[in-house]
Amino acid sequence: MIVVSNTSALIGLSNIRHLDILQKLFEEIIPPAVAEEFGEKLPNWVIVRPVSDEKFVKVLSYSLGKGEAEAIALALELNADIIILDDLKAKKFAEDLGLNIIGTAGVILLAKKRGIIKRAFPVLKELREKRFWISDAIIRRIMKSDGEEVE
Repeated sequence: MIVVSNTSALIGLSNIRHLDILQKLFEEIIPPAVAEEFGEKLPNWVIVRPVSDEKFVKVLSYSLGKGEAEAIALALELNADIIILDDLKAKKFAEDLGLNIIGTAGVILLAKKRGIIKRAFPVLKELREKRFWISDAIIRRIMKSDGEEVE
């Protein structure tokens, strides 16, 4: 399964010491701009792959950040199964281009469903405490779909 990620999931999960969730779920591929934005040494399971179509990245960069633009372009180039994005505008672009999108909250729910974590809510709560924005509506939807109680 080919999964391309933007920076937000990497930073958010790293900040709460749960970056291993991504490793356990996916083989992660990121573009160079995401590696730069991450700002730390990447785990060796993260593959950095350059984007071939720089013109497309430039066009996307008029509306999106460089990391998001490169992630979308790379996902298209690699015919990725999933792209991990959290920014609403980036999600809209990716959706319009036919990409399958999951956000960081969705990654956490998937980790719970696959038995990587016991409960999603404490991880989502910890993300929010580290200033990672997840709407109340998304949290409620995840909790309802998974049968968890919100604390």
